[in-house]
Amino acid sequence: MFRPQLGYLPQLGYLVVAFAVLASAQTPLCTAADVATEINRPIRVERDLTFRRIENQAVAADLYRPDDNEVYPLVIMIHGGGWSTGDKWNVKDHAREMAQAGFVALAINYRLAPQHPMPQQIDDCRVALRWANEHAKDWHADPSKLCLWGYSAGAHLAAWMATDPQPGEPEIAAVVAGGAPCDFEFIPPQSISLAHVMGGTRAEVPEAYAAASPLSYASSDDAPFFFFHGDSDLIVPSSSSCRMFDRLRELQVAAEYHVVDSQGHLLTFINAKARRLAIDFLRKHTTECQ
Repeated sequence: MFRPQLGYLPQLGYLVVAFAVLASAQTPLCTAADVATEINRPIRVERDLTFRRIENQAVAADLYRPDDNEVYPLVIMIHGGGWSTGDKWNVKDHAREMAQAGFVALAINYRLAPQHPMPQQIDDCRVALRWANEHAKDWHADPSKLCLWGYSAGAHLAAWMATDPQPGEPEIAAVVAGGAPCDFEFIPPQSISLAHVMGGTRAEVPEAYAAASPLSYASSDDAPFFFFHGDSDLIVPSSSSCRMFDRLRELQVAAEYHVVDSQGHLLTFINAKARRLAIDFLRKHTTECQ
């Protein structure tokens, strides 16, 4: 497995620009060959739904759903960006595709480091999770089929919520985690690359890195997981999500892993086959969910 050297770690900051470029490029999400299972439903969108106000800041979400009155599974979608950049619009095309495929997709924001260090990001996601569960029926979404989807930092937050549920949170039906850092062993102890997020280096605050590692919370009652990761990822090594996948399989949790061949962190984000497999995985586990 590739383990990034110190020279690669500053590339975490590259996400600031790169995710913005990808989101604004309007890259077509699917070709005809990639969408054999697609149902191109008309959809409707509601933007900037505030789910939390804290410190005079509104934290908002965008809702994408099929334009009808049928009831569909609900998917909370969490953007990447190194916990310090990005916005719900980064996943707008993915959310549209999810809605066209027969899901109610809620793309959420969360407060960003360094102004808001960890665990404030996960706190916002947990508020969004409870809020979505409470309002699901208003959106013709089924709260018993509530899923999580995230990429990069968003995948980390989704995996953390799913493996470390708090009192009062709804049960998760399935999780999609793309390019996911599931632990932080790949960060050298003295590296400052995530000090602005975690409050120090891994050597200085090891407990913060350990507490933020979804791998440490994995248990036999976790929701099914679908991982996808580029095998040329220089930003988040695939070994991190592989360890999580292996641990879940040891615990006999339903889990699948898709390797995106010859792709790095950013191109894996827009990989059409990975998206289709993720949608099929969510369909499978929400159809089975009673």
